[in-house]
Amino acid sequence: MISPRVRVVAPMRWTLVLTALVACEPSPPPAAPATPAPTATPTRTEVEETVHATASALTLSVRRVTAEGWAGRVVVATVTEGQGRRVRVVPSEGPRPLDAILAGVSPPRPFAAIDGGFYDTDGEPMGLVRTEGADRAPLTARGGSGVFFVDGERARVVHQDDFAPSPSIREALQSVDRLVDGGESLVSPTASARRAARSAVAIDADGAVHLVVAFDERAIAREDDARIELGPDSTRTGPTLGEWATLLTRPASEGGVSAREALGLDGGYSTSLVVKSDARALSVVAYRATINALLVTLE
Repeated sequence: MISPRVRVVAPMRWTLVLTALVACEPSPPPAAPATPAPTATPTRTEVEETVHATASALTLSVRRVTAEGWAGRVVVATVTEGQGRRVRVVPSEGPRPLDAILAGVSPPRPFAAIDGGFYDTDGEPMGLVRTEGADRAPLTARGGSGVFFVDGERARVVHQDDFAPSPSIREALQSVDRLVDGGESLVSPTASARRAARSAVAIDADGAVHLVVAFDERAIAREDDARIELGPDSTRTGPTLGEWATLLTRPASEGGVSAREALGLDGGYSTSLVVKSDARALSVVAYRATINALLVTLE
């Protein structure tokens, strides 16, 4: 058990301008385009950070976002590079709630975890699932355009064609879509404009890993101080994929995480996140289930 140093910062309010793009639905999603999307007409967005809690190298941030087309929350768990950070892919034998998947590994605090890649109608993962050096599911064309992996301590997101398996890469997860590369959105302006709750893993220029979910207030079925349960509106309200990708590239003061690279995970009905530390515990519970998880711990 780690006894991290705890720092809690008072809420802050920001007003900003974000770029809104059109997007695609979370499931079943099309392959991500390889070229950055052009800039669209800016729309006015308001962001208020309501929670900012740090324990050791793990920070939890909850932001209320009001934008054109949706109003809800962005929840971010950030773990800086080094300081004993370990990123793991936690597989599941079938679609299950995130809490149930994590129960099998009993991670020590502090930790953060998020839903993983997509699964098919048979309840099988659609793309690569590598954990502790063993492939539980292979890299596939249908599994998505991006692969998140950890090589040593360095985390990356690359196009599936650029992923080169090696013995040093012990954790890897394929998903749809690759959202950000080089700090720019990869979402096409011709993509679907469907709205939904979203989840993603992002990496900034300093190597920090951000586990991020976003959802509309209308998607919340019930909540208390440490638990937010999403309902059926999580697959029809929230940001478009293009808005989501653009938001991830923005700095924290504008609601984002300054993503240099980002991979979309199985949002919509599967959107889920768990953060537990001595500073704060919070769970975003999916309306349905997920097939695997990304887990970040500090050792």
